[in-house]
This record gives sequence, C-alpha cells and structure tokens, in this order.
Amino acid sequence: MIKFFRRIRYDLMEENPTSARATAGSKTGKYLKYAIGEIILVVLGILIALQINNWNEHRKKEKLKDSYKVSLINDLSKDTLMLGKLITENYRVMDALRMQQKRFLGLETPIDTLIKIARDEFEPELNTRFKYNRNTFNTLIASGNIDLFSKEFNDMLMALISLQDIERENSEWYSNVYSSKISRFSDDYPVSGHQNSKIFNSIWTDINERKMASGFISLTDIKGFAHYSFVNEIENVKKQTITFLKQLDSLD
Repeated sequence: MIKFFRRIRYDLMEENPTSARATAGSKTGKYLKYAIGEIILVVLGILIALQINNWNEHRKKEKLKDSYKVSLINDLSKDTLMLGKLITENYRVMDALRMQQKRFLGLETPIDTLIKIARDEFEPELNTRFKYNRNTFNTLIASGNIDLFSKEFNDMLMALISLQDIERENSEWYSNVYSSKISRFSDDYPVSGHQNSKIFNSIWTDINERKMASGFISLTDIKGFAHYSFVNEIENVKKQTITFLKQLDSLD
C-alpha cells in the first residue's frame, strides 16, 4: 500500500519541468510535493499501524471473553449438578419424614411407636450446606473484565448472584431455627443414634413421654418446613441458572 502511494508521489514529481529552463519556483513546487507525499505516507503508516493494533487488541479481548465464558459455563454447570443432587436428597429425607409422621400421628398409634421413631429412626441432620462456584465471577469483578460483556449480560449475571445470596441467607436462617430446636430437644432426648450406648439407653428409659412426644412432633414439623423451604429456594436458583446457561451458551 505504501509503495503504491510512493509511486504516485514520484509520478507527480516527474510532471514538473526538468529542463534547464525550470524556474526556482518549479523546483520549490517539486520539493513541496515530495514533502507532502512523505507526510501522507507517514500519516498512512500511522493509521494502518493503529488499525492493526486495534484489531489485535479486539482479538485479545474476544479471546479473553471466550475464556471467561467457558469458565462461567463450567462453574454454573457444576452448581446445577450439585443443586440437582441436593434437591433429590432433600426430597428423599422429606418423604421419609412424612412417612414417619404418618406412622406416629395415626389415630390409634401408641406412643411407643413415636418413641421408637425418635430414638432409632429419626435423621437429625439438615443437609442445606452448599457453596456456589464463584471463582470466575470473583475474577471478573476483581480484574474489571466484567466490562468485556454487555450490560444486559451483566445484569442477568448479577441477578443470578443476588438470587444465590438470598438463597444462602434464607437457608441459613432455616438451618439456625432448626439447629436451635434440635439442640434443645437433644439435651433431654439424644438422637445421635448411639443405641448401643449404656448411657444413651438409660436416658431413654426414664423420660417424660408426653413432653418428649410434644417436643418431637414440633421438631419434625420444623425440620419438614426447613427442608421444604430449602428445596423451593434451590429449585428456583437451579431454574434461573439453567436459563442463564442457555443465554451464555448462545453468546457471541
């Protein structure tokens, strides 16, 4: 390209008189055209260099953006799988709990059945522990590279992160309420599952049955509510995560 313009410049110079009768003015014009040609070539060189540099920078940003996209898909896909496992596990526990309640709340069910369930069958754990994969998101924020993506994309991502935070806050509250209840109940009626322990057995041998029954019914209600609320929360997060993944996968 530069050679092409330089050839034009030479042609312009050759159009000037070259005979001995050429005036000083024509020589000045000749040198002026030469100087202008050089300036044009320099400017063109700079513009071309800037264009190449801009293209290279754009290519680097697109490559970095694609890398973040892949990492985000990886993180959110892991979250979706783990949320699915948690949902399945919590439904299993809720079903078992409902069956136990159905057994000990029957019209003709003796209190011995409730005591046996509380002592030998009840699962005291509340499985709401979960940590979202935010490595890529945290890196995007810390580096400022979040600006590589569109405002619409960032708004969707921030909405998902906000939903995750709300789920964690609510689930922690449910967990704390249940933990407080199970802690108070276990002080009088241990449900640790150490059925073969002599101390464990002696505690259950001498209990206030009516008080225990009332406390256990309340405990199972709270546990069922905690599981139900947690499942509702994480099912919503999973749904929104899948929606966001579809948008992310179609992102150019």
